[in-house]
Order: sequence, then structure tokens, then C-alpha cells
Amino acid sequence: MDLETVDQEMKETSTSGNGRESGVISQKKQKNVPIQELTREELEARFQQLEAHNKQLKNLLAKSQGIIGEASEANAKKKKARTFDFTKHSKRHVLLKFCYLGWDYQGFAVQEDTQQTIEAQLFSALLKTRLIESRETSNYHRCGRTDKGVSAFEQVVSITLRSKLKTGIGVIPVTSDDMKSNDGDDVRSCDDDDDEIDYVQLLNKVLPQEIRMLAWCPVKTGFSARFDCSKRKYKYFFPRGNLDIKLMNEGAQHLVGYHDYRNFCKMDVGNGVVNFCRRILSISISPMCCEVKNLSRHYPKSSQQKLSTNVVDSKSDNNENTMDTTNSSQHDVLESMEEVRDCKCSSVSPERRGDSAEVPDGYDMCVATIEGQAFLWHQVRAIMAILMLVGEKKEEPGIVKELLDVEKHPRKPQYCLASDVPLNLYETSFEGVEWKCDIESLRYVILQLQGLWAHHSVKSTMIRRMLWDLEAQYSHMNSMKQEDPPLSKEILPASSVKPLYQCLNLVPGARTKVYRQLLSRPTCESLETRVEHYVKRQRLDRDILLKSSLTSSKITPDTSS
Repeated sequence: MDLETVDQEMKETSTSGNGRESGVISQKKQKNVPIQELTREELEARFQQLEAHNKQLKNLLAKSQGIIGEASEANAKKKKARTFDFTKHSKRHVLLKFCYLGWDYQGFAVQEDTQQTIEAQLFSALLKTRLIESRETSNYHRCGRTDKGVSAFEQVVSITLRSKLKTGIGVIPVTSDDMKSNDGDDVRSCDDDDDEIDYVQLLNKVLPQEIRMLAWCPVKTGFSARFDCSKRKYKYFFPRGNLDIKLMNEGAQHLVGYHDYRNFCKMDVGNGVVNFCRRILSISISPMCCEVKNLSRHYPKSSQQKLSTNVVDSKSDNNENTMDTTNSSQHDVLESMEEVRDCKCSSVSPERRGDSAEVPDGYDMCVATIEGQAFLWHQVRAIMAILMLVGEKKEEPGIVKELLDVEKHPRKPQYCLASDVPLNLYETSFEGVEWKCDIESLRYVILQLQGLWAHHSVKSTMIRRMLWDLEAQYSHMNSMKQEDPPLSKEILPASSVKPLYQCLNLVPGARTKVYRQLLSRPTCESLETRVEHYVKRQRLDRDILLKSSLTSSKITPDTSS
């Protein structure tokens, strides 16, 4: 049934009505009688016709969207949904490790006005597979909260799921006779985990393609993915463009240690966050070629060929929960800096890079790796925005140290955050966690991600080829101007033969001809002013800053997004 059919039926209904009222209304319709002159009976008849027409249009729209209309639904056989009795099944507290590409999602955390979030898709899959009865009863905690557009290579949540086993680590049995402490380390008396539900395979069947489950691990019932995470590592990928990586690394090292990062984040005072002291364990910026070398060192070919059925995450064995930045953290920083110095493509200046055949041009990719115990709201994106200004030589590396001095600079200067697309939660570390993953499930995830890579790589290659042709034309036109100066009053310098604007869109905002230094820009409100604002609105206690200063030395949970 289409719209023309509905209109034809309405015409037939209006002309074939029985009784005096239908005839009068049809006659007055033709004369365009004002609605004020219609009688009550005529108005009731008009209302019934409009209601019937509206109902037909709703059914037609529902059918076009693949939804069964109200009329057809009443006549169809209603299938009774089989109720699932969760009281007959054991439960188990586990960790779930998964990755996702958040470019097309509105963030990780669930929101009231949209279903396009990672968490909403995750719980939809958990409910569909009957692994949980509801979110409220699932003892759920997330390791980190990523913002809109941000991805994750290793997000972890702790949750209690349906289980096939009666005993084991984290198992909550059905009967009260078996209700004993199953959180002990005596695994010999436990059921074999190989007989457990294949959570990875089951969830990957119903999750969107951009969200892939990687592994799971049984943990004690009190284990929390948020509070028991010892370290979090973020990576930020970006093209080199005209950035000086050496200067960026020099400025980045001021961030290592325990500092007040209120000038490197977005304050979330309205939600009670007034302590902005965090600890960054290490930070390094290097070309992707160094990243590949580092990956080959951690995963040699011999170890890759020895993958067993249960893949244990080797990264968790090397993680140590420490409060200072000595030993392993400093070793990682020095090791990364040595890689940057040894790399040929990082030692060449941006001016010489375009003319050198030994190193890539501004299109080679770089990565910033930031590791810490917890992060603030938009902290990584704020850090990258400042470091990119340093890389463009608009700011000195010492600007980072200046902004860390909150007594001297209590108000954050106004600047735009770096883009959310290149950012991802790369790694989360837990003590004593041995991830379980079936090699066939891992192969299936790799297969799907390779398909996504091919799709995006083809687009990237096509754009790159277009740029080759346009840059060749640009270089030719510039050389012609240099050979014949009278043709143009302005001769472009040799360094601009290939424009290096690849990073231009990674930090949004208006670009002025004359750059204004950060310390001379207008500033945001101070922390004390914002606290006073919410105290007047009775959303915060007046002594919240005092309480925060007393607990500032303690480890703070991750509040990043």
C-alpha cells in the first residue's frame, strides 16, 4: 500500500459515507466552509475521519520501516517469549577485555538520549545472550571512560555473568549448600575453565563489527576493573607534518611525575572533581617505525608461533604497581628516547625532510604514548594540543613546565583540545590476571579487523595519490615562479615546495595570521571560583577543597573521558 492508495481510499470513504452528516460534510468541503460554522455532529465526523486517516498513515510508515502495523500485529500469531530462569544457573565474576573503534559512537558511557554508545551496545549484547539479568544486578565496573570519538585497544570491565560451572574462582553457585568461598587459590578443586561458556565467541556473534571481544578472566567477586587497575596507557596517533618530534619530547618530559594538571584538562567541578593531582609514569613521542621495532621486540616470531589454546596476555606479567617513576618507568622512557635518536627519520629537520630521499615526508605517522595511574577529563587531548604547539615551534618546550606551576598560573589559558579521533585507550594493567582467549576466536577478530583496515586503507591510498599529483603540480608552478621572478611579486621559499599541513585539522579552532602566545591569552575561571559557583547552587559542600587537599596524596580513580 502506497500513499496514492491511501489517498484514493480516503476519497472513497468520504464520498460513500452513510447518513446525512457525511453528505453535509462532503458538500461543505466543496464549498470550503470555515470550521467555525460546522455543527457538533459534523465536527465529530470530521475528527473520526482524520483519526482513521492518521492510523492508516502510521501503519504505512511502520511497514516501510519493517515494523508490523497495529492491525496486522493484532491478527498475527503472538509468539510468547520464553522466560529465562536465572535462579537455575550459577554466576561468575569475570573481567572482559575488548577493543572498539569509537569514531562513530557518542562515547563509552551509556546516555539517556541515544543508544549509539559502546556501553549501550555491550549491555544489549549481554542481555540478548542471557549472560546477565539486568545491569543493576551485574556488579559492573569499567576500567576507563572514553569520550565521543575515542577508541580503545584494550578496554576492560568487571561484571558477574551466567556460568556453567559450580565451583571455581569467582563462581557464585546456585544452591546454598555450595555457597562457600570460591575465591581461594586452590584451583585443583575447581571445575575446568575449558568447560565454561565461551564468552568471547558468544558476545562477538551479537556485537557490532566495530566492537570486538578479545579475552576474559575469572576474578574474585570483589575485584573491580576501575579500582584494581594499576596503570593505564593511552596512545595518540598523528602525522608528522611540520612538527619537530625532538622538541615535543623535550617538552613532554616535564609532565612525568606527580603534578597538578588543572591546566592540562577540562575541569569537571560540577561532578565533585576538585583534585587535579595525578601521576604520569612515562611519556614518549616517536615515529611509527620505532613503534614497529618495539612491537617486534615484545612479540618475536618464535613466540608468535607458540600460541596455545589459552592465550595469556604477556603484557600483564611485566606490569608493576608502583607509586614512583623509577626503575622500569625510567628505563622505558630512556629506551624510547634512544629509539627516537637512532631513527633516521626523526633526526632530520622539517625543512630538510621534504628534500631527503632517506626519510619519509610529512605523511609518515607518529605516536605519543602516555602511561599513568589515572587520568583527568580530556587530559591526554589537552596535553597533545600543547605539545603540538611546541612541535610547530609556536611555543617553547618550557611552556609545559610553566603551566604545571599552578601557583604562578592558577587559571588555564584558553586553547582548543586536540582531536578525539587519534586517541585510544591502548593498555590497562592488572596484577595476577591471566587472560583466556581461544585462538580461533582471535583469528576471527583479526579477520574482521583486516576487512575494516582494507576498507579504510583503500580510501587513504586514493587520497594520498590525489595529493601526489596536486603536490607535483604545485612544485612545478613554484619552480616556474622562481625561474621567472617578474611573473610574480611573491616567490615561495624552497621549504614550501610541499605544504606540510597534515596536522592542521587535529587541533580545531580559528587560525590567526599572528599567533598569540598561551600565557598572553584570556584565561578560564579559577578552581576556587568554580567551586564557589556550585556551592551557591548547593551542589557542593563548602569545605570540599579542604577535604580534597587531605586526600590528594592517595591514588585517585580514573576520571578520564
